[in-house]
Amino acid sequence: MPRSTFSSTRRGVAALATFGALCAGALFGAPAFAQDKVQLQLNWFHLADHSPIYLALKKGYYKDEGIELTVLRGSGSADSAKKIELGQADFGISDAPTVLTAISKGANLKMVAVVYDKAGNNVFFRKSANIRAPKDLIGKKIAVPPADSHRVLWPAFAALHGIAPDAVTLVNVKPEGKQAIVAANEVDASFDLYTSYAIWEKVLGKGDVGHLLWADFGLPIYGHTYFVNNDLIRKNPKLIERFLRATHKGWKDAKASPAASIDAMVEAVPGLDRTTLLATMPQILDLCVTERSAKHGLGWIEPELMQKTMDITFATNKPEKMPVVGDVFTNQFSSKIKP
Repeated sequence: MPRSTFSSTRRGVAALATFGALCAGALFGAPAFAQDKVQLQLNWFHLADHSPIYLALKKGYYKDEGIELTVLRGSGSADSAKKIELGQADFGISDAPTVLTAISKGANLKMVAVVYDKAGNNVFFRKSANIRAPKDLIGKKIAVPPADSHRVLWPAFAALHGIAPDAVTLVNVKPEGKQAIVAANEVDASFDLYTSYAIWEKVLGKGDVGHLLWADFGLPIYGHTYFVNNDLIRKNPKLIERFLRATHKGWKDAKASPAASIDAMVEAVPGLDRTTLLATMPQILDLCVTERSAKHGLGWIEPELMQKTMDITFATNKPEKMPVVGDVFTNQFSSKIKP
């Protein structure tokens, strides 16, 4: 066979093989392109508000967007912010005040969507502790992990109520040990998100859990957010858009079926308490799915509310260089998916 004929035949076989692979990909639903390996750094150990991510994973929404997602367990919002700043993960979850504080200290971060459209900052205690208002916390011992977001926000919340931040004693505790230390009466209370209410009822007993939701006492600010290093915005902006689209599809489905969302996470992460996690979903959806998200789409950030979040965050601890509100967040990657 002449060399030219052989070469043409070989090219034809290669072309057919490539065409066949593309057809197989279309036939079986597999993407005909390489998946971007992406890491999401959680703010905490697995809780119900992380379950929509696992529902999106189970339904293949990330895969459809060309994303191979790995979810990393967290140990606090401040730790999450630090890891994204250092480039140890691509996306992070952290509450807005913690991200703002990191940015004010020079961190190269930007929020790209909110998770909690209304902050869930809260304090839990036994009802017998007779805590009915923020001023009742004076003189109390309060458990809170070292990297917990409540430590960042506590001075501003205390100032709103004329309380000196050091009028309470903050006791270090591991994230998973908050309920136990209160149950053992070693401390009077613990800072923890309102969405953990069902977990507290399981440990302290139904009818014996008291709480103060900070939003009910003058702190209507943004809570958890999805955020990135600005380097990712510069290098791969489309990845952020794809990530949020897949994630918000999971949130939309979670609102329609909270049980399916929890089941997806329980299947993927061994040792979780399905019953307790499912019981926390009503509080989570109440904080995450609001009139704003119904109007603009899940994750949308209002400049005025972000400015208020900044004002409260820095009320008692003004940074050397105050961030400009337009520099700390963007809606340019909004999925516009409505719940």
